[in-house]
Amino acid sequence: MEKIGIISAMRTEMDLILEEMENINETKYLGFLFYEGYINDIEIVLVESGVGKVNASMATTILISEFSCDLILNTGIAGGLPGVKTKDVILATGLSWYDFDIRIFGYEYGQVPQMPKIFPVNPELIMLVKSTLNKLNIESKSGLILSGDKFVSDLSLLEECKNMNALACEMEGCAVAQVSLKAGVDFIVLRYISDVVGEPSQNDDYLKFEDEMARRSALIAISLIKNL
Repeated sequence: MEKIGIISAMRTEMDLILEEMENINETKYLGFLFYEGYINDIEIVLVESGVGKVNASMATTILISEFSCDLILNTGIAGGLPGVKTKDVILATGLSWYDFDIRIFGYEYGQVPQMPKIFPVNPELIMLVKSTLNKLNIESKSGLILSGDKFVSDLSLLEECKNMNALACEMEGCAVAQVSLKAGVDFIVLRYISDVVGEPSQNDDYLKFEDEMARRSALIAISLIKNL
C-alpha cells in the first residue's frame, strides 16, 4: 500500500492519530480539512468527515479521487448488537444498509441497485488485520456491520436485518464501503463499541464512554498502521 486515507467521523476519533503524524501538510477541499503526513514512513491522509453517510461518502470520494489513496481506513465507535459488549473491538468483514429499502422493485432489503446487498471487505486484508491485532494482543470480533442515518436505540429499528447476525450498527461505514468498492479501492472498517443497543443503560453508556472509546479506536488504528 502506498497511501492510506483515514476517516473519522468525530474530532475525538482522530486527534491521537494526528498527534502521531509527522511532516503534516493541511489542505482544505470542498469544506473538509485534510491532513497529509506520515506514520512510520507510511503516507497518511487524515480527515474528520462529520457524522452520517453523505459526509462519509464525500470524504471517501475525495481521498480516492484527489489524494490517490489506495487503502481507506474508517475508524470510530459503534453501537453493539446482541452478543457484543461495550469496549469490544469489531472488524467488519462486510457492511450493509439498515435503512435502504426498494424491495418494491425486486431488490433485497438494504440492497442498492447494481450493488451487492453486503459490501465485502477484501478477505486477504481481513486476515492481515486480524493477524496484526493478534500480534498486538488486541482481541477483536469479525463480522457484519450495519450502517444508516439513525442513532439506533431500539432493536425494532433493525427488525428487517434481524437474521443477518450483524455485530454492530453505526452511521458511516457502509458509505465508505460502497464508495471504495465502486472505485476499486480496498477498505477497512474498525469499530470500538461504546454502547449496546437496547440495553437500559445505552444512552448513559454512550455519553459516559464516547470520548474514551473514540480515543481507544484511534489508538488501535495507530497500532495497526505501525504494524501492518
